[in-house]
Amino acid sequence: MRQNCVEFYPVFLVAFWMAGWYFNEVFATFLGLVYIYARHQYFCGYSEAAKNRISGFRLSLGILAALTVLGSLGIANSFLDEYLDLNIAKKLKWHL
Repeated sequence: MRQNCVEFYPVFLVAFWMAGWYFNEVFATFLGLVYIYARHQYFCGYSEAAKNRISGFRLSLGILAALTVLGSLGIANSFLDEYLDLNIAKKLKWHL
């Protein structure tokens, strides 16, 4: 169980940082809190029975995937804005 936490912690930190820096700090913080809750569920489920850990594990993987996608979208938007003078986020805000 401890090794699983050690393996996922750097992935979480990088994805969390990317999503917060390049996409939106508030949304990344919310997902970070949900990730902490999911890890808590994982550890509680694992301490009861090994097969009870699946729901927390799946939720934490989903949150990691969401943070990674949001960070990637933010980096892509920054790249497009810097080098092609095309800011997708501003265009979306203008249309909404």
